[in-house]
Amino acid sequence: MDVQVPALLPDIIFKILLLLPVDSLFRCKSVCRDWYKLITHETFVKSHFARKKKCLFYKRNDVLNTCCVNDLLLANPMSKTSIHYPLIVDDFARLVGSANGLICIVQHEGISIYNPTTRICNRVYGGFVAPVRDYQVAYGFGYDSYTDDYKVVAVCKSNNKVKVYSLKTGIWKKVSDFPDAYLLEDGVFLNGCIHWLDYLPNNLPNIVSFDLLTETYSQVSHPQYDEGEKRLDLGVLGDRLCVISSYAQKAMTDIWVMQDDSWTNSLSIMYPEDHDGWGRFWQTYWMSNDGKILIRFGYRVFLI
Repeated sequence: MDVQVPALLPDIIFKILLLLPVDSLFRCKSVCRDWYKLITHETFVKSHFARKKKCLFYKRNDVLNTCCVNDLLLANPMSKTSIHYPLIVDDFARLVGSANGLICIVQHEGISIYNPTTRICNRVYGGFVAPVRDYQVAYGFGYDSYTDDYKVVAVCKSNNKVKVYSLKTGIWKKVSDFPDAYLLEDGVFLNGCIHWLDYLPNNLPNIVSFDLLTETYSQVSHPQYDEGEKRLDLGVLGDRLCVISSYAQKAMTDIWVMQDDSWTNSLSIMYPEDHDGWGRFWQTYWMSNDGKILIRFGYRVFLI
């Protein structure tokens, strides 16, 4: 007597696959066409990313790696895993940013938007062409939830020209010029906007935001910094914008966090005794639910 094995309902398959790690999902794509379509679908990718442990992406020795920050909370050493990135990573490659698990990488050969879960790599061509080189362009990468689209923003430092690339359409478009991009660095993404520190001659830098939906600029007030020579770095801490104000002469750093449209000095950190001034600056990575901050100083990472 033949026994009929009941087929699993699609929503049950969806929930089961959500529990699998990336390597297992990659193998499951080969089971059948329906599973491949499910695993590579945007809804599944976002749902799987939302369940994942928070990870850091970084480049070392021309190899892209990822590590889980939850290991630090368990007092375990961080274990790194190499990312199966299909392209050669050159010495000048830089990670511009990430959104919903997608990574934007810029190098001499061009721009790539890579999904480590599906191992799909989208090469982005065009933008600013020679003689403009990648180091003469400040980038931003983020997600527009209204149009369900990932976008790359490229700002040419020499002439303030700006272009926006849409992953959905595969097209670059020109938008209005940036206010002043001469000393601009890559921006950070938060709440549908790319944010940059816009340095102006003989003045404190403004914080300029570019809305990915409306493609318009706005300015954000900066914190009331202490007097003295300082290095400023923009970041995201939790779901809030932050500014790191580093004072080499004072051997200390303040972390300012924006809350309800105003800035709060949430933390002051003294430099390690072996610091060497501006060469080793702070960079925030992540904040836990109970307020612990993962932060980098030079080549070392601290949980404070």
